[in-house]
Amino acid sequence: MRNITLGLLCLITFQLFAQPILLPHIGGKVIPNYSDAICKIPWYLGSFYKSGLTAGTKAHDFTLFDLKGDSLNLKKALSNHRPVLLVAGSYTCFVYRDKVPIINDLFDRYAGLLDVYIIYNLEAHPYIDTSVYFGKVNTSTRNISENILIRQPTTYGERKAVISEMVQKMTIKAPIFIDGPCNAWWSTFGPAPNNAYLIDTTGTIIAKHGWFDRYPDQIYCDIDSLLGTQSGKCNKVKGGKSSFSFKYISNDTVIDPSGATISVDAELENLGSEDILIYARKLNNDLPNGWESSMCIDVCYSSSTDSTTFVLSAGAVQPVHVYFYPSIFGVGTGYVRLGFKNLNNSNNTAMFHAYGSNEMITSTKNTNDQQSVIVYPNPVNNEMTIQNIEQVHDIYIFNLLGKLAKTFNKIDEYNSYILNVQDLVEGVYYLNLIGTKGSALKKIEIIR
Repeated sequence: MRNITLGLLCLITFQLFAQPILLPHIGGKVIPNYSDAICKIPWYLGSFYKSGLTAGTKAHDFTLFDLKGDSLNLKKALSNHRPVLLVAGSYTCFVYRDKVPIINDLFDRYAGLLDVYIIYNLEAHPYIDTSVYFGKVNTSTRNISENILIRQPTTYGERKAVISEMVQKMTIKAPIFIDGPCNAWWSTFGPAPNNAYLIDTTGTIIAKHGWFDRYPDQIYCDIDSLLGTQSGKCNKVKGGKSSFSFKYISNDTVIDPSGATISVDAELENLGSEDILIYARKLNNDLPNGWESSMCIDVCYSSSTDSTTFVLSAGAVQPVHVYFYPSIFGVGTGYVRLGFKNLNNSNNTAMFHAYGSNEMITSTKNTNDQQSVIVYPNPVNNEMTIQNIEQVHDIYIFNLLGKLAKTFNKIDEYNSYILNVQDLVEGVYYLNLIGTKGSALKKIEIIR
């Protein structure tokens, strides 16, 4: 019996203090120079859940450095006999910014039991520059409103400068280590702005989150299961019967003739005291040739994502954006209709109608104030009157796909004009009115 007991103790001791086994080291082992150029960054337009490493496999070893030049080596960190949580960070990713309080809580709550590190990589929504996750410029409405307008760094030093700005403006407790100039960590652990890996002391990945702590993944449950702890924060969301409301923050129609990304904005609010699960789906995605659209709710989804399920916490307000990405060769108006459904309350639904236009035909002169142009009646049956655009000489009617449906040329009326549309089918159209002092764009609806 004594020999069996000693054998078990030896086995337990070996398991507790065995050195981690990792896949080969990636990236460099010395601190990069401030002037080292960032390597060419390929676009990644796929799923963050399918990129990188997977749960149940070994992690790669790596060595990264913080702002002061101190290093993090994964094998050495795991040799302290504490699991490691790695969370990817990007200042221009609002999802990451919103999750920093959770990261801070984990850092405090599991101190001495778990080491938490932030791995800083590429800018998800850089200003002016193309986002590697969209293949389009997508600065995001949040970043514009919060004045987080940051270009994609071109050197290691510029990346460090962004992090310095971030830590001055945010309270972040977990140590931040910086991906190298050639983005080896990002490439290997998965192109993503805010993924996460929970790694045990043997080097095995216990949990991988494509988006850190996003439904249905729950980081507290993962950690408690690994450590055998009871944080009280592991609560599987099933969805209550609270209701949500919907309202527009912008107009349902947004016009931007510059060719930039167009955002139509709304918000959902949980009116009750229970978390609820909401299913969102693109019901219509009618776009001019070459255009794309995407939705941004709890996270910003790629153009190829048509549906998702997300949690709306009790009493929370969730911004919702529809983004249109016009083509430089495609002028017109796009239409996206999002449907929202409370999965535990079938009577609680909402529709989000979003129109984005890059002003299909524009005047060479300054555009008049659109509020001065009067179009009535609207909706219209057969005839409508247009007033208050001086010397209107051309009128173009486009359908929602940006296709020209009807043209009126060489109009010589000064103040008003009767427009006959009885030969057009029912639906929503756009009038582009061209006058001597500019142009105006108006949405009309034909109903019979």
